[in-house]
Amino acid sequence: MADLSVLVVEDNLLASAALLRLMKNHDDIGQVVEVRSLAEARKIVTAMAFDVVFLDVCLPDGTGVALGSELVRRGHGPALVYLTADPTAAVDAFRQGAFDYLLKPIASSDLARALRRVRQARHGAPPPPIEIRDGSSTRYIATELIAAVESAGHYQCIHAAGEVHLVRQPVAALLAQLGPGFVRVHRSVVVRTSLVTAMETRRNGDGELELAGGKRVRFSRSFRGELEKALGTR
Repeated sequence: MADLSVLVVEDNLLASAALLRLMKNHDDIGQVVEVRSLAEARKIVTAMAFDVVFLDVCLPDGTGVALGSELVRRGHGPALVYLTADPTAAVDAFRQGAFDYLLKPIASSDLARALRRVRQARHGAPPPPIEIRDGSSTRYIATELIAAVESAGHYQCIHAAGEVHLVRQPVAALLAQLGPGFVRVHRSVVVRTSLVTAMETRRNGDGELELAGGKRVRFSRSFRGELEKALGTR
């Protein structure tokens, strides 16, 4: 049954057309509205409600992240999926409340992943497990077992149920898979907020968090606002 209403904010006609072609493979996508600028997007989101907004990061009249942060501040808004050719842009997008991001040119599997996460969130289902590949073997780690993620070079160290698992992918991409309940507290650290038991702040604004079980991780002042908001202390 088609029940997802979608807004696409993309100034590149070819990119927009390619995304719409991929959407035709998903039967539960209903109404799709296209606009080419932030100004058009701001007008239409005040007049219509959408389940998902696919939002280009770079638009002729500004950055899509600015509009995304406005929608997040309103609360109970659509799931924001950013479109970008630059994977580093995803870092700022997630700090502003992104639900997911798609790298251009958009792969059908990436769109399917983003839509799957949107559907699961709408129906209250937990995020899918994290896939850990090691040579010819594959393991799946339930997100509810994960306490923290720390970067180590090109890898992410996933701390789950007393074990550490390595996965090779950007921290922003992994954060997108973890779903709600996790917050980035440092450029190389993600934590489950419900496990934070103590917070120590130094004079310069940086500090450390203690998690249930005694593990300690660092946080940086540049992420402190998001951390305090997630913990309900701001």
